[in-house]
Amino acid sequence: MTAKPERASAHGMVAVARVAKPHGIRGELCMDIHAGSPLLFAPGRTLFVAAPAPKGGGLGRPKPFEIAASREHTGRMLVTLKGVPDRTAADLLRGAEVYIAEADMPEPDEGEEYLFRLLGSRVFLEDGAEVGVFEAILDTPGQITWVIRAPGPKGGGAEILFPAVPEFILGLDAKRKKIVIDPPPGLLELYLDTPG
Repeated sequence: MTAKPERASAHGMVAVARVAKPHGIRGELCMDIHAGSPLLFAPGRTLFVAAPAPKGGGLGRPKPFEIAASREHTGRMLVTLKGVPDRTAADLLRGAEVYIAEADMPEPDEGEEYLFRLLGSRVFLEDGAEVGVFEAILDTPGQITWVIRAPGPKGGGAEILFPAVPEFILGLDAKRKKIVIDPPPGLLELYLDTPG
């Protein structure tokens, strides 16, 4: 059983990519994709792009752009958006977060689930022992890492970094907000053992 790494955002949108840099001189954008399917970047689809605000003010409000063309290139997507005619316009989108409407997400395959639907789920071991709450997703090199918050006073328990690879995930149930895991030996002890 596996999960897809799309991340949630406000307003019914899901983050599917980040603009890494412009590519060439005709407005093409090089994107690091979080989504499992390049079909989300098919020509004619609408992406919502939240460009960095001037002077380091975070990201602006997402604006809709229609995809004119897209292609895969060395592990990234190269995407041309209508309304981004040249490298200068593309450079203004460097570091932008790219979203699609949650309603436009295809249903996941059998045995898979979108991670944004699982955020806030309670995490258990196979024997029923509660590990904590699935709190966040980290894009780490080579794999997706989940942040699980162990129970603690006022929700302030230990932060567990869990490698979300299929062999450690036994069950995902977005409707019941429940995840069952089988962590590698010693992982939980590493985070939950406290001095004294």
